[in-house]
Parts: sequence; structure tokens; C-alpha cells
Amino acid sequence: MNKRRFFHPNGTKVIFFDLEYYVPRNDRERFSPSGMKFSPVRAGHKILGGTFLTYYPLLDKVENRCNLWEWKQGKESVVIDAIFDFLKFEYKSYKKEDQAGSPVLSGIGISHSDIPALVSKIHTKPENKQSVLYDLLSGCRQVDLSVATFCQFSFKKGYFAYPKKKMELYQKYLAGKKMDPGQSVWELYEQQRYEQIEERCNAEVDDALEIYKAMFDLKKTQDASLTRLKRIDKDSEGEVAI
Repeated sequence: MNKRRFFHPNGTKVIFFDLEYYVPRNDRERFSPSGMKFSPVRAGHKILGGTFLTYYPLLDKVENRCNLWEWKQGKESVVIDAIFDFLKFEYKSYKKEDQAGSPVLSGIGISHSDIPALVSKIHTKPENKQSVLYDLLSGCRQVDLSVATFCQFSFKKGYFAYPKKKMELYQKYLAGKKMDPGQSVWELYEQQRYEQIEERCNAEVDDALEIYKAMFDLKKTQDASLTRLKRIDKDSEGEVAI
């Protein structure tokens, strides 16, 4: 007989995160099919680090913020190790036998940028460690906000779905707030303006959490409106029958 599994409020978490990158000058005009200039497998390209915010959705509570950066850790490889160590730590609350699921990673565009970048760095590790790190990272579920929100936008082209741009999310959920493009980090890094990079990354992670919650609030409002309209239709049908 299978034991009942459920999500413990104190153990179920969503980890909002954002990574920042550096692209050397000689590659900033290079062509890529996606338009992305950063590539984790090209020489000189680096993951500078990032911000990780642990959120308990069933309690609506932010637990902690973890900042991991090259200028504090020493070099990129140490930062990558620290990120994987952080994820290992966050997995601990899921070791209860009846706890369902696994940690959820969330952010804007993480499924096509941040997660693949981390996966690529696994191959720089010793062979006996690669499988462990892959299992760790792929074991986390993903809620990419650029994908999760697309049905909340109006569309007129049948069943076509396409991830939303960060700008579109900010316009819809954050009253049109603007943020400097990621390329600005490259100059800041060269100028050793590390504090501004950290501030930018922290702001984007805070924004991701706000968008995530706004997405749920909008769905609740739409459901409440639909329920009200159904009730009005039902009452109208009753009046006609009389």
C-alpha cells in the first residue's frame, strides 16, 4: 500500500534565482541563431555568479537570500561549486519520506539560459561527480515565468504558444518597470563596479517573485469573475423559466 505523500509547508520551496554573465569584447558582435552573445562553452565567457531567494509558497514567506559571486568566491569554478552546494542544502527538506516533489527553480528565462549554462559547467567536473550534479540539477522542477505566464496574455493565433520577453512581463505585472539589459553587466564587470551588478541581480530576483505572485493573483481574480458570471447566468435562466 502506497503511503500518502504531501507537501509540508515548512519544507516546500521555490528558489527564485538569476545568474549574471560576462562576455569578452571580441565576442560581443558574434552571430548566434538565438541572438544570445553569452555561451558557457566559449573561452573567456564566464558565469559571474547570481542571487538565490528561497520562498515558501504555502506559507507565503521568504526564508533567505544567498549571493554567490566571483569577486567574493575567488574564481568561476568556485562559484559553480558553491551554487551546487547551495542546491544540495535546499534539497534537505525533501528527504522526509512523505514529502512530495522536489525544489522548484523559478525565474525569467531560466529554462533557455541559466539552467543550460549550469548544466554545461557540470562537464568541467571530475567524471565521478558529473552524474551526481546532473541528477541534482535535473531533479529540481522548473517554473520559467516567461513560459508560465503566456496564457495570461491575449492571443489571436490559434494554439500558438511562445515564451514572453522580460519586457512584456514587466509591462504586464510590474506597471511597466524598466531594467537595464543584461549586457550592461559586461561593462560594470570591467569597471569593477561589482556592487551595482549585485544590486541589479537582487532586484531582478525580487521582481521575479513579484511577477510569480501577481500571476496567481490575476488567475484568482479571473476565476472569481468567471464564477460570478456563471452565477448571474444561472439566476437569469431561473427567472426566464418562471
